[in-house]
Amino acid sequence: MGIGPESALSALSALSALSGSSALSALSGSSALSALSALSALGTESPAQAGALITNRDGIVGTRIEHIADVTPGLTDSPQNLARLAPNVRAAIYQSELGPSVDVSFKTQDDQPVATLWRRSEERSKRRAIVFDELVEMTGPTVQQLETQLKHVAGYAQIRPDRGAEILSQMGVPTSFFATIGFIDQARTPYTIEFLYTALGFSSAVIQRMKYALAVKRPIEFSPQVQPMIPTPTHGSLPSGHATEAFLMARLIWKLLIHSKVPQYNDHAYWGDMLMRQAARIATNRTVAGVHFPIDSAAGGLLGVTLADHVFAMACGGQWASTAFNGPNFDPRDDFDWHKIYCAADDKLKNEAVSDCGVWAKSKTHKEPSGSTPSPILQWLWSKALAEWQDLRPDQV
Repeated sequence: MGIGPESALSALSALSALSGSSALSALSGSSALSALSALSALGTESPAQAGALITNRDGIVGTRIEHIADVTPGLTDSPQNLARLAPNVRAAIYQSELGPSVDVSFKTQDDQPVATLWRRSEERSKRRAIVFDELVEMTGPTVQQLETQLKHVAGYAQIRPDRGAEILSQMGVPTSFFATIGFIDQARTPYTIEFLYTALGFSSAVIQRMKYALAVKRPIEFSPQVQPMIPTPTHGSLPSGHATEAFLMARLIWKLLIHSKVPQYNDHAYWGDMLMRQAARIATNRTVAGVHFPIDSAAGGLLGVTLADHVFAMACGGQWASTAFNGPNFDPRDDFDWHKIYCAADDKLKNEAVSDCGVWAKSKTHKEPSGSTPSPILQWLWSKALAEWQDLRPDQV
């Protein structure tokens, strides 16, 4: 069955949380500029306003106008229309592109659950037969591994007083944390935020479907001493949704910085490395809170950077990467280390990650089929976001 976002239409509604106040509130110090606040009333619905508009029309409409010039037809199926649409309408259109691009299947292999995320590759024949390629294969860990991982959960619990503020602030989308590294602001980079939230809206359904298939239990079910500092979510533990979303955001921001061709972003991988550190801290904080095992973050981190590649390829074409996570081969004594799955300097996934138990992660790079083209809709959004990171030119209007 196809994937559609769990809350696709409302994915952009959290944008106002970025600064903790409305976009125009900073202008309120000037009475002249505060007139802009009235713009928020446009498009709102109220009985009083509807009544006012009715009587207003009666007063000004006059007699019927007989001859009005022909109206030019609209541009059909054109990205040029997107700029004139409301954000929630654009959100739905973006998801109509991303949602059908993947599918999920499930099987049991060697008594372990295996969930596979498939990527739509091409259509064949007049009946639109769809060909899918493996995008992510994820094998759940054993109960014994999770029991061993409880030592990490218990150890991390000791630093809850130090991380408490971060953990609570990261319950929602951690945009403000990434905004301390890249200059992300609702007024300065609105399309970047829209691009990131589009990817997050898409990833939400993928994450939940993979969790549902693998049904990995949470730390709270293994010991009465875990005692999480926040409520434990009802969905499965692996892959970690916070890890997936954090690494998805980190890599997409890094791709924007790289492709901007701005000197400071292309000098060294400092920026990419810092973004990944932030993603890893967000992921680890979920173990500190007592709601995740480190292996959940390893699976989520791998899923996140893989989905970032998929979204980028949908918008720009070119190469994409498939990955496999083999939970039973992850050494339960190990903590999560993002360096084992991804290299920020090259913006590439590592070929494989190995522990004393064997290879637990693999990746492979693929080329798009000949004749395939990026999504014009997502390409438009990417170009708008990318322009926000490029230096302004003296001759630019």
